[in-house]
Amino acid sequence: MIDIVICTFKRLDRQITLNSIPESYRDNVTLVVQPQEKEETLKVHKNIFVLDGDNIGYAKTIKQATYEWAVNRKKHFWMLDDDLSFRFNKEIEKGVRGKKLPFTENIFYDMIDVLETELNNGLIHGALGTTWVIPWGKCPYIENSRISGNKVYNKKLGEIWSEIDWDGCCGAEDFYVNLQLLTKGYSNKVWHNYVIDPGTSYAEGGCSDYRTLEYHNQSCRDLHEKFPQFVKLKENKIKSGPWKGIPKLGAYVQWKKAYQSSQISTLEKFI
Repeated sequence: MIDIVICTFKRLDRQITLNSIPESYRDNVTLVVQPQEKEETLKVHKNIFVLDGDNIGYAKTIKQATYEWAVNRKKHFWMLDDDLSFRFNKEIEKGVRGKKLPFTENIFYDMIDVLETELNNGLIHGALGTTWVIPWGKCPYIENSRISGNKVYNKKLGEIWSEIDWDGCCGAEDFYVNLQLLTKGYSNKVWHNYVIDPGTSYAEGGCSDYRTLEYHNQSCRDLHEKFPQFVKLKENKIKSGPWKGIPKLGAYVQWKKAYQSSQISTLEKFI
């Protein structure tokens, strides 16, 4: 079965993602932690992977974890933030309406079957959508879209792992890696019948220890600089949370255009 990899930091007492996974599947779940939390983590869950340093940030965390699972273990894996719960959307009228249902153990295993089938059929990367998006018209999935808070990776990622810059855009890691894969010709799928609920933004622990507003804004500028043809920046005022009322940059990405760029031949570009 697909491995589930949860990156966690300073939230050992609030393991929302782990507790949202059926107990019958938790032998396939590993918590990724820094050395400073190793002993305490073993009191929470038996399967852990210890990073090579403390306070290394999220980009280096996913760099090490993806290397371990894709290159060393050569396994399909699903990487998740530590503060996620799951939701299930059932579309009743295409593009118009539907209903949200409890995420049962049977639905969880149906979802795992879907993800494993797609990976075995050659999908390199994908994700569940989020509760931020209205799902109707997007079920069961859409192609070449935003990935956030979770990443499903094929074990074949190991064959191209060294071609990806994993920590060159700290603060916009998920967007940056997604854009690299799309522009290299690896399409993604993002499911909207199965989705994640990211919970409260800027909650204590995790990236909140270092992700200041300026850090966030600079990450958006960096992403725009690396992919100016696909990333546009817009300034908005935050409506809630600790940064309420403060201008914040948003990165608006043309995901489909990014993938389409990989399908244009050199001759077509020349003409």
